[in-house]
Amino acid sequence: MRQFITVIVAALFVFSSCKQKHNESEEHLIKGNDFVLNDDLASARKEYDMALKIDTANWRACYELGGVYELEGDFTNALYYFNRAIQLNPKFTLGYYNRANLEETMGDEKASMADLKFTVDNRKDFFLALIAVGRKEYAAGHIKEAISALDQAIEARQDFYLPYSMRGSCKFKAGDIAGAIKDFSMEIQALPGHAMGYMNRGIAYGEIKDYRAAICDFDTVIKLDPNWSQPYIYRGQFLSNLKSKDSACSDFRMAATLHNPQADDYIKKYCGK
Repeated sequence: MRQFITVIVAALFVFSSCKQKHNESEEHLIKGNDFVLNDDLASARKEYDMALKIDTANWRACYELGGVYELEGDFTNALYYFNRAIQLNPKFTLGYYNRANLEETMGDEKASMADLKFTVDNRKDFFLALIAVGRKEYAAGHIKEAISALDQAIEARQDFYLPYSMRGSCKFKAGDIAGAIKDFSMEIQALPGHAMGYMNRGIAYGEIKDYRAAICDFDTVIKLDPNWSQPYIYRGQFLSNLKSKDSACSDFRMAATLHNPQADDYIKKYCGK
């Protein structure tokens, strides 16, 4: 009986010691977070190091260390600590997402995409990861895959403009102009002051020769951003298609005033001089 009680006391001592170490490690982690908020990265790094020395299984300390090293531009150490955080907690999806961003910065697109896909496979509503997958698939020419990722992003958050814009660009590239116009319209609905939404929709209207609708959108772009030269070029082209030569040439000359590199060629082509 006395031996049994001794074993219990020893177990309780070990448990208490482990708990104390965990608490001390967490205290350093909290201090480190406070230093990050005050933009003192060197002090934050010291606190996270202390947290990790006390508790080598503290994956959060590894993750925070990775973030500090990334902010300091030390990508090698950043990647090391992100890797370590993921090894300690393989289900930590935010770790995979941030490692993917770092891998992209370091030029390892294959590893970056693998981490992003793992992220969205394990957390299907991870909005930013879905956007990133859509962007990468589009850049790689995988339009169907890009649209699939952006569909999921829109399902996760229907009020944000960006996935509509990106999906509209995908559909435009795939030749689905009606679908592109619908998405750009949704983009505009989500963010009415976003000039690029009107710009993209105007270009899409021009593709199906709905020049008046296109011109209307470029009118809005110019109101929102009068110093952007490109909408003057597009509007000038479509005004020319509607036989409004004087208005078209006025737009081309305005584009030249705004230093658009194409403007002089359009003036020579459409305006005679």
